[in-house]
Amino acid sequence: MPKGPRPFTFDECYIWEPQSGCWLWQKSCASAGYGRFRKDGTRYLAHRYSWELHHGEIPAGLWVLHKCDVRACVNPDHLFLGTQNDNNQDRAQKGRGRDQHGSKHNMARLTEADVAAIRSDPRLQRVIATEYGITQSAVSQIKHRTRWAHLA
Repeated sequence: MPKGPRPFTFDECYIWEPQSGCWLWQKSCASAGYGRFRKDGTRYLAHRYSWELHHGEIPAGLWVLHKCDVRACVNPDHLFLGTQNDNNQDRAQKGRGRDQHGSKHNMARLTEADVAAIRSDPRLQRVIATEYGITQSAVSQIKHRTRWAHLA
């Protein structure tokens, strides 16, 4: 009997999310949130593998993009091919990305009102941090205007 983990099939690696229709990758994810795995010594990004499994080879120079904007989604119906420029335009049209500031940024935990309150709050930074669910370092950066610097 061979040692080591039993090989898995692609369909065993995701769960279906009924509200969105996303197939959410349940195995390892890269730091950016994209599913990943190894098969026969080769590394794959799960959404790219899903595209190839269901639609065929990805032409050179094209990316596999998400209609649903869920990086862990491997549903081939939620994927489409495009260039890096297509990806940038899609991101901008959907209001995502680095060009979004403040509470409009998809990773924002605070609102502009929260930042104003933090800047004027005289309590200890660690107390403020606990209240807002952020780090003491983030509070310090907000107070010193190195974070949320776009606000007056």
